[in-house]
Amino acid sequence: MSEDEIVFWDRAENPEFEAWLKAAEAVVGEGNIQEVLHSDLAGGLHINPIYTDEITDSSLDEVSEGVGLRSSNPAGNIKGWDIRQRHWITDASSANSLILEDLSRGARSIELAIEETEMIPFQKVLDGIMLDMAGIGLSCSRESLSAASQLVDYLSNKLPESSGNIFDLGVDPLGELLSNSLEISDFESYLAGGAELAGEVSNNFTKATTFRINGLKYAQLGADTVTEIAGVLSTVVVYLRAMERAGIGIEVALKQCLIIVSVGTDQFLDIAKLRALRLLLLNIGKACGVESFQIKIQAQTPDYLISRDDPWVNLLRTTVSCFSAATGGADIISIPAFDSAFGIPNEFGLRLARNTHLVLMEESNIHRVVDPAGGSWYVESLSADIAEKSWERFQDYESSGGFKHQVISGSYAEQAHLSRDDYTSQVLSEEKVLIGVNSFREELATELQRDPYPRSVNNGNSEHLDFRISDIFRNAEET
Repeated sequence: MSEDEIVFWDRAENPEFEAWLKAAEAVVGEGNIQEVLHSDLAGGLHINPIYTDEITDSSLDEVSEGVGLRSSNPAGNIKGWDIRQRHWITDASSANSLILEDLSRGARSIELAIEETEMIPFQKVLDGIMLDMAGIGLSCSRESLSAASQLVDYLSNKLPESSGNIFDLGVDPLGELLSNSLEISDFESYLAGGAELAGEVSNNFTKATTFRINGLKYAQLGADTVTEIAGVLSTVVVYLRAMERAGIGIEVALKQCLIIVSVGTDQFLDIAKLRALRLLLLNIGKACGVESFQIKIQAQTPDYLISRDDPWVNLLRTTVSCFSAATGGADIISIPAFDSAFGIPNEFGLRLARNTHLVLMEESNIHRVVDPAGGSWYVESLSADIAEKSWERFQDYESSGGFKHQVISGSYAEQAHLSRDDYTSQVLSEEKVLIGVNSFREELATELQRDPYPRSVNNGNSEHLDFRISDIFRNAEET
């Protein structure tokens, strides 16, 4: 023990595990510990009633200088995470006004949700936005490569001094293939086009990404934590290989990826999920010969957790999600507005979403601590469990033809749908408690009037992509 180490308690006085076990059995009955106090999560994850320091590996205490278990920034992110708000382009002028309002009130970047990619009015939408300070991300349900190319052309031609601009182009061929908005026959050329664009972007822009690895879409289909993370890892590998074929070095290729993962209402699970993801990304980097690298991770609350019933409870759900994402160490965090289930959020909804971040950041100061949950025996154990099971499933995908095969064959969507069915059954049976859904449910529905979302042609997975927890009982009543 070093002389300057502070000792908060004498470990010798800790009760033995056997003493705890004896006391617990006195309450639940001998032989009932496993049934009463142990629990299982989706994806084969297991939760014990108590954890001890013997279960953790001492090597986990090391802080990584790049992406790793602890943090991508060992000094702590003193400026806080990137608060990213979603906006939809219906009218360019009104969208621009809302974006400027958001950025002036605390948001740090904007995600443009784009349905129609023909002639996107970037000049009007981005007018007055200082793109070297406020980042722009693109999210397209289809034709993401077209939208990305238009933005690059705009930045290159209209703003010649743009090498320091911050943007995420959102090219996602596998995501479009999964949602049936891209033909299988077009996939390889589409992927090659994305890799070619990544080469151009890496040469001309220092703070930009090209590919979007959209675990959020996988979660929206129903994927549990392990299935989502395994899908994310397999998608990363597909895009890295495409960029390698285009002559892009592995370290540069990794920086051309933006990874998006879902965070929900199970705070410890989601904290551990983000930590495990970084550990597994580090494993992929090492397998490619890179020991230290940077890659951006965005955490976002999936739309299925935003209910149309009693929408005010959505504020509680997104607060837990934001806390989990920040504690887990996400670089970018985006949470839906509480009224987003009714249509395009208005200024009030955007304000509440934005202020959720600001309260957690400026009053809780989560961002000033490296890996706040680190050292918790439960979180460390859960992180290791997620990493182990996700890596096994990822290797299964790779050994059976890779993620493209999983998507084309329908195997991945089938896994996700089965997980969603289990989730729905648990809610209906009240095995899983969701406040405002199956507990403390408001019988008088709240109807908020919002402008409708722009919609493109529906795809084969629209039923699952449009799913919300408020649909569970409505669908059950209809059947």
